[in-house]
Amino acid sequence: MAKHVTFVMQVKVRWWLRLYLHGVALTSYLTGLEPDHNKVQKWINRGVKTRLVKR
Repeated sequence: MAKHVTFVMQVKVRWWLRLYLHGVALTSYLTGLEPDHNKVQKWINRGVKTRLVKR
């Protein structure tokens, strides 16, 4: 009989990421320009950490 293995994914958002995204949105609104999505994605990747935990 096969055993069932349970995994849980933990997602942690760094404290500064929300501030950064608000700053990008505010700057975009005030200037009327679109943000560089590649740069924003780079910072999102740095600010969000995921981990797979076996339970």
